[in-house]
Amino acid sequence: MARVLVASAEPLGEQMAGPSIRALELARALAGSNEVSISAPGLTALPDSRIRPVNAGFEDYERLSRAIDDAEILVAQALPARLLSQLPSREVELIADLYNPTVFEVLEAGREKGPAARRRQQRTVARAAGSMLAAASRVMCASEPQRDLWLGMMASLGRIPLEAYDSDPSFRSFIDVVPFGIPAQPPVAAGSDPVREMFPAIAGGDLVLLWGGGAWNWLDPETAIDAVGLLDARRGDRPPVHLVFMGIGRPATGELDAMAGTESMLAHLALSGLEGRRVHVNRGWVPYDQRAGWLLASDAALCTHRDHLESRLAFRTRMLDAIWAGLPIVATTGDELALSVEAQRLGAVAPPGDAPALAAAIEALVDDPQAVADACTNLGRAASLFTWERCAAPLAAWCERPGGGLPADRSLLRRLTLAQYPEIVAETAATDGAGGAARRLWSNLARTVRRRG
Repeated sequence: MARVLVASAEPLGEQMAGPSIRALELARALAGSNEVSISAPGLTALPDSRIRPVNAGFEDYERLSRAIDDAEILVAQALPARLLSQLPSREVELIADLYNPTVFEVLEAGREKGPAARRRQQRTVARAAGSMLAAASRVMCASEPQRDLWLGMMASLGRIPLEAYDSDPSFRSFIDVVPFGIPAQPPVAAGSDPVREMFPAIAGGDLVLLWGGGAWNWLDPETAIDAVGLLDARRGDRPPVHLVFMGIGRPATGELDAMAGTESMLAHLALSGLEGRRVHVNRGWVPYDQRAGWLLASDAALCTHRDHLESRLAFRTRMLDAIWAGLPIVATTGDELALSVEAQRLGAVAPPGDAPALAAAIEALVDDPQAVADACTNLGRAASLFTWERCAAPLAAWCERPGGGLPADRSLLRRLTLAQYPEIVAETAATDGAGGAARRLWSNLARTVRRRG
């Protein structure tokens, strides 16, 4: 039994986005055979008594530092540069959870910024990812294409030692796939229809397409809206199709809270004339344990993105909820799960940015009872492959046998963490002024002095 700390940068609670959901569910998957703690900002209690809560976000340096010192294994998607640089001197094994391809996501996330700020952000994210790889004993990601991405980056950083390769030429002892998962038990309706309760314009026999997460910069809600507009013009006597955005008010602490993509979607929707009639937006965020009602009240899930590098490496976690609920999926091609939708006949697909093709794919699915029935059968089979317990099996195996991973590359880690500071200071100065940058530098210096003292 290992002492495991799962560190979350985002809050855990009733309302959670993907990173905090993953942290919580992985902690639960490990709790049966390990002594598990989870840290998050503002965390004081958890519904699972097997897991010890630690109230420590990334800004709570001392509390988080003490929690790390109490652990044998640390599972983290990211860590502050100062803390990460100190891990090799501590008796803790870092398992880096790189399920999010940040080095490509950043290219879309900062589109509204100026060129200088975008370059700073790009360099910082790349160095942060490299730092995690330099410090990690083992690495996990969400798909085989992501594994190829991180293997390539590890090779370029010299993180595939010959001794490790010779001991395991597959290298799965050191980097393996741990997909985003779903609960083992199927969802149960609460007895009400939350979609129609919030949006009474949707009649009982109308068809509902559910957009299961935020409208981030790398997604394409505009094409989804346009496709619904095309359907509205030609449905005739057939049941109308409604698009419902389940939530856009992401519960987090970072820049995703105010993405330009969300504002762009709302502006596009306002011009379409469809809001309140065929397209409906929940400006809040559905609590994690209430999402089942929204899924079960819908007829299909919809996920569209643009054709760019982020899509190629993405693992659209919102599609996992649809698989859990047996909800047929309509998606644009280009990512790992869209390939599964097409190959396993879990719904229908269309090319990116093609509203007429998307509208045709939606109609071909929702108007064909046999296609829906076949998709539901196939979704049931797919769901058994994505339970959290099954997805977390490689991580659980690593926790059963601590040690034996890659040794940290201290020189590389020091170089990559130090290289982040000029970019961080420049970004802080750009957003908070010279005083804010000075305060941040002083805070980091004080922490270093206290730690060494």
